[in-house]
Formats: sequence, structure tokens, C-alpha cells
Amino acid sequence: MVTRGYPSVSYIYEAARTIEYQEKPAHLYYFGDRDPSGVDIDRFVEERIREIAPKVELYFHRIAVTEEQIDQYQLPTRPTKKTDSRSKSFKGESVEVDAIAPDTLRELCESCITEHLDNFAYQRLLKAEQAERETLATMIENMGGAA
Repeated sequence: MVTRGYPSVSYIYEAARTIEYQEKPAHLYYFGDRDPSGVDIDRFVEERIREIAPKVELYFHRIAVTEEQIDQYQLPTRPTKKTDSRSKSFKGESVEVDAIAPDTLRELCESCITEHLDNFAYQRLLKAEQAERETLATMIENMGGAA
């Protein structure tokens, strides 16, 4: 499930019920801005889900933007908005998640997903996909390049 900004209570309720229905541990991966609201969203979502579905085995992970990534990727910062009510307790500089290169975001996302896969089965699937691509390329070549 994907959200932009603070999700509504009904959205969180639906997410919590969906997680609860699965009857297995849930890992939520958060990619968001490092600013007062962006840092608070992960706290807000995690707390609300735990309230609605207290028996769920829930793991909440902030993947981006982290303080370490600001230095690691030399991300551009922006002044923190003083109009944000959460800015008083916010430490550090603000950074948009969009400042991280798209390829890096894809890699971060992929690593979150593949962490939960059977590596042997995943590698076998990748090999099968590659073989299918090669077969299709050969078929197209044999048809005279018409696509």
C-alpha cells in the first residue's frame, strides 16, 4: 500500500486490517522526506496500526531518507519550514526523498523485497526469465526482426 503524506484514519484502518488478515509478520518500509512531518509520519502510522491491530507482529523500517544517506549520497538540503508545528523538536537539515537518485531508490526498494525471498528460488526465477527473454529475442530475429 502506498500513501503520500499523512494517510487518513480510514486508510490506516484498512491497512491494519489487511495486515491482520494475513496472519503473518508484516514489514512496513517507509520512504519519506527527512523533515519534521516526514519524520513524524512513520511514528504516526506505526502507532495507529499498532492501536488498531495490537496482536500483529509488525516491523516498521525507515528506508529513506536517513541522516546517514544525506552524507553518503551528498544529498541537497533545504531550510526546514518554521511553519511546520513539528519543527521545534526537529534536529538536522531537511531533505526530500526525491533527492535520492531513482536507481538508488529502486535498489533500496528491491533489497527490502528480496530480503524476504528464498534466495535459491529467486535466482532460479531470474534465470528462467533470462532464458525466456533469449527465446523471445531469437524468435523475433527468426521472424526477420518484425516486432
